[in-house]
Amino acid sequence: MAANGLQFEVEQFLYREARILSEGRFDEWLDLLTEDITYWMPARETIQGRRVVGDDTDLLPIFEDDKAFLNARVERLRSSLAHAEQPRSRLRYFITNVEVEAAGKKEFDIRCNLLVYQSRLERSETIYAGRREDRLRRVGKALKIAGRKIMLDQTLIPRTISIFF
Repeated sequence: MAANGLQFEVEQFLYREARILSEGRFDEWLDLLTEDITYWMPARETIQGRRVVGDDTDLLPIFEDDKAFLNARVERLRSSLAHAEQPRSRLRYFITNVEVEAAGKKEFDIRCNLLVYQSRLERSETIYAGRREDRLRRVGKALKIAGRKIMLDQTLIPRTISIFF
């Protein structure tokens, strides 16, 4: 596949994932993930007016999930125990500035900007902005997410994050 053909395929995959998440179709979203996925978002902090960003080993995770844990999070959203999502949030995902880099014959490193709008209970709105670093893997003819690192720009986030990035 030509480089711009791969770029188009990756962008369409990410846009489809954004639509699936916006519509709350979490079982379909889980199908987009490899069995060995690492889904990670670190805490960020600012000290003396400067953002502190170390390498990945320096940053503590807000979450560091595998496929089994992501499945459990989806199951919880379906239950009456997910109070932060009763009723379910209205979500809109925006993906921009998609960059694709080959990481092997069947794997690709993807960087993109992310904006997520969340509206809850007619009185609460949150906007998350940041970037994602994904590892996509070709499984058969399909692309799947084998790794995701979410780097939010804001350092203050709600106590409960009940959405996926």
